[in-house]
Amino acid sequence: MIGKMFDDIDKRYDFLNHLFSLYLDYFWRRMMLKKLMPLKGTVVLDLATGTGDSAVDLIKTGVKVIGLDLSFNMLLRARSKIHNPLFLTVSGSAYSMPFKDNSFDGITCAFGIRNMHETAVALREIFRVLRKGGKVVFLEFSMPETIIRIPYRFYLRYVIPNVARTISKKEAYIYLGKSIQGFHRPDDFCRLILESGFTSCEKFPLSMGLVFIHKAVKD
Repeated sequence: MIGKMFDDIDKRYDFLNHLFSLYLDYFWRRMMLKKLMPLKGTVVLDLATGTGDSAVDLIKTGVKVIGLDLSFNMLLRARSKIHNPLFLTVSGSAYSMPFKDNSFDGITCAFGIRNMHETAVALREIFRVLRKGGKVVFLEFSMPETIIRIPYRFYLRYVIPNVARTISKKEAYIYLGKSIQGFHRPDDFCRLILESGFTSCEKFPLSMGLVFIHKAVKD
C-alpha cells in the first residue's frame, strides 16, 4: 500500500515537499548529514531514498550510495536526477533488505521510518546490515510539545491535504498528517532503537521540535 501510494505521487513529490516544509527540508537534510560525519568507510545506504534528495548531498562527500525504496516510480525519479556512478538504486522493503550482514558503513533515513509501521522489524534489519562502528541517522517529523502543536495539527489536517488535492493526490497527504501524528514520540523511538541492538541513541530537535534527528552507532 505504501509503495503504491508513493508511485502515484512521484510527479509532484519534490515540489510539494519543498513547499509544505517552507523549503526547510534542505536545511534538515544538511543537518542529518552532519550527524553522519565523520564516516568511517565509503558505502552508505540511503533507506527510503525516494527521489534521491538525501543521496544528492551524500554523493558530494565522495561516498558510494545505495538508495533503497519500495516505490519504483520514486527510484526512477532519483535515477533521472542523479547521473553519477556512485549512486545505485534497489527496489525493496526495509523489513527484508537484499543485503548481506555488515554491508554498510553508514545508513541514512529521511522521513521514511514512520512509513515502516513495523518499526522494530525495520530497526533490526538496519542493525543487521550496518557494520560495527557504523552510524545510522534518522530524520523524521514529530509533533512538537510547545504551543505551536495546535496550529501545526491544523496545518497537517486541513491546509496540506487541501492544497495537495489541486496538483496531486489528497489521500496521500491526509496519510502524511496521520502518520506524523501517529509516529513514536522521540524518547519512545530512542527506546526502540536501543531494543534493536544499538547501545546508544542521541536525539536532536530541529525547528522547535517539528523534526528530530536520531543518531545511533553499532558497537
